[in-house]
Amino acid sequence: MTFSIKYKMLFSLLFLGLLSCEVNNLDDENKNPKTDYSTYNYVLATEDASTADITRFFSFNLGDVESNKTYDLIQDNQIFTNSDPSTSSGHHSFKNYIFSMAKDKRGYSSTPGLFRLSLNSSDQVYIDSELYIGKDNIFPSRKLVLVNDNLGFYYNEDSGGQSIQAFNPLTMQLGAVLDLRADIKAFRPEVQFEDEYGNNLVRTGSLVMDYKDDKLYVSVVFLEEASFNLISEEEENFYLAVIDIPTFSFEKIIAYHGVKTVGFFVSENNPTTKDEAGNLYFCSWGWNQFNSHNPSKIFRIKSGETDFDTDWEIDIESHFGKGRIAQSIMSYNSKLYLHISEEPYLFDSSEDVSTRNGLKLSYYEFDTTNPENYVKLDVPTSNPSSRMNLFNIVDDKLFMVVPNAIPGNFSGLYSIDRQGMLKKEIQIENKYRPTRFYKLGE
Repeated sequence: MTFSIKYKMLFSLLFLGLLSCEVNNLDDENKNPKTDYSTYNYVLATEDASTADITRFFSFNLGDVESNKTYDLIQDNQIFTNSDPSTSSGHHSFKNYIFSMAKDKRGYSSTPGLFRLSLNSSDQVYIDSELYIGKDNIFPSRKLVLVNDNLGFYYNEDSGGQSIQAFNPLTMQLGAVLDLRADIKAFRPEVQFEDEYGNNLVRTGSLVMDYKDDKLYVSVVFLEEASFNLISEEEENFYLAVIDIPTFSFEKIIAYHGVKTVGFFVSENNPTTKDEAGNLYFCSWGWNQFNSHNPSKIFRIKSGETDFDTDWEIDIESHFGKGRIAQSIMSYNSKLYLHISEEPYLFDSSEDVSTRNGLKLSYYEFDTTNPENYVKLDVPTSNPSSRMNLFNIVDDKLFMVVPNAIPGNFSGLYSIDRQGMLKKEIQIENKYRPTRFYKLGE
């Protein structure tokens, strides 16, 4: 009995010690917004190496870190301020805000919503405001587009299976709703909108939502089964609805042949990017859940056009071999940056820890005027980035997070500037996998 009591006391003290070490600079009750963004305005989002559902945010001063050191982000709490608002790591930011679309960390079935994050007066990330998104599918969409300070769009499937919701990112007030159901019916008269149980089979904006030249581009997906977002083997095209933003009205549906999906429907890995000339690029890594996968391709809509450019394409397999895919994309300095697998991508087991940690992807720079010209960047290979936004432009440089879970492999952050100068910015321990890098207050 005495041994049992002592053992329990020792275990309890040990647990409390670990707990205090884990959260010693957390202040979940502080909802006072940060007012001075001259310091601690860089934010690195990470996930735990053992599970993507443990997400943390670390604010810090980029000038305080040394590239030749390896940091333990929680232990080095005099440099990094740790916070855990229980959301995903997000994919859009502007001014003082980051926008996340998942909460509660239950894998792909996490609570959907539009969660606006900011920094509090203790330099911690917290939920500043939120909008409800209903869940009408086992895997809710996580796509969002911000057009300007006062206008954004997202897909709230619960309010209408084929509808797009407008909102104001600054006030977080809802705007108009555009229902595309009648337009989709006119485009495909034989369409089946629901299955026998009432589940939605036509999703709008679950794969792509982006804009250019006053036009909003919204993916239209015709599902074979709702439960796992399966697209029919007979389907041969990827579809986009073109919407006029000033009038918020439907114009047409366009199709790109040979591609079914773009991006990953439960991911905040943004699969589209615009270059400085106004061309809009799409990254398809061919994923189609349990059905056959398509070859990975990059394609575009040219500036001033509203149809796909059939004369321009990057076929990943033709350059890198069968089964290779591009998984992340970003345009910077009139070039296109892609994250490409070194070996055939193992779709069927890509979420298994052993597969996820074993797959290697490299970073490439493509010349968009001649996509046959590309170079492999001298950046360490990384794990897959299915749910990560690897690229972000900060301080007029392109930053690339490099996630690796296996000790001995580099995990951290690289950058490239307009002169093509690569720089290792920060290295972190492998128990953290970086997922996105932000700078707030701009």
